[in-house]
Amino acid sequence: MNELNCIRAFVKVVEVGSFAEASRQTDLAKSVITKRVNQLEEYMELQLLQRSTRKLSLTEGGAAFYEKAVSIVSQLDQALAEVSSVEWGLSGTLRVSCVSSFASRYLAKDLCEFQIEHPDLCIELQQHDRFCDPIQEGFDVCIQVSNDRKSALEKVELFPLRRLIVATPRYLEKYGTPSTPDELTEHRHAHNNYVNSECDINFMSTKRTKSVHINPQIFTNAIWMVHAAVMSDNYMALMPAFFIEEELASGQLVAVLTDMKIESPTLTAFYRRSSFVPMKVRILINFLRRKYGDRPPWETRLVEDFPNLAVALRSDVKNRTA
Repeated sequence: MNELNCIRAFVKVVEVGSFAEASRQTDLAKSVITKRVNQLEEYMELQLLQRSTRKLSLTEGGAAFYEKAVSIVSQLDQALAEVSSVEWGLSGTLRVSCVSSFASRYLAKDLCEFQIEHPDLCIELQQHDRFCDPIQEGFDVCIQVSNDRKSALEKVELFPLRRLIVATPRYLEKYGTPSTPDELTEHRHAHNNYVNSECDINFMSTKRTKSVHINPQIFTNAIWMVHAAVMSDNYMALMPAFFIEEELASGQLVAVLTDMKIESPTLTAFYRRSSFVPMKVRILINFLRRKYGDRPPWETRLVEDFPNLAVALRSDVKNRTA
């Protein structure tokens, strides 16, 4: 019996909630995972998992052992990673999940740059327009919109997703330009319900928040669908500034109600909670925060070209109205 392999198998089964998923994520046969957990229970003379046809659950002894085991595994992985990094640089595989909007505009290039800096590291990127759990789905880090879900995850905020209400010039010619938030209720909208399941736009000032409820004609969790709808000249939409920088610069899209700030979600890196964060995760997060954390470059460029966007895109500028 290899005690460490058995402990790793047990920790993985608890993290992902099933032997089958642990098998998938470790590329080991389910029978191997099952055998290792059984061997660990026999060796300890203690039942760690309560098995049923529907689900697994930890026994009291299993829960106590898991807390110790996950710490041991994390410390060992950290020690191995640090020694490997000192001698050889980052290595192994870094599995990343990211929302499609940021992946397509920036992260894809960023990860190529990161891999060049760490040539022994293999990077896998998948994009999802939904909340991904890095433990359940086998990712080292998931870059996505922050939310209030309670989970066994750590998170590091990267930057606020400041958004603008935009439409094409032709749309504004046909339907008019809203001059107050309340006038948005009279317009046609495409709405990203991944970022905001509620159809509300919150305008912020130093004194209060004004919430305007819209009735979208198009709902989607795909940023590309929102983009296509707006570019069709038949809808307006609330979109992240980084995703539409080129369209704003070329005049294909026009931002409205720019003398107000809109409540922004935060793009956040989620990873497994542990006493020791893997070095490859820490270095990637620091890499991204250096690039985007203080003042994202697209905001600087847009405000330089369009000073009227200063209130909407800068956290250090006070809103004038709400």
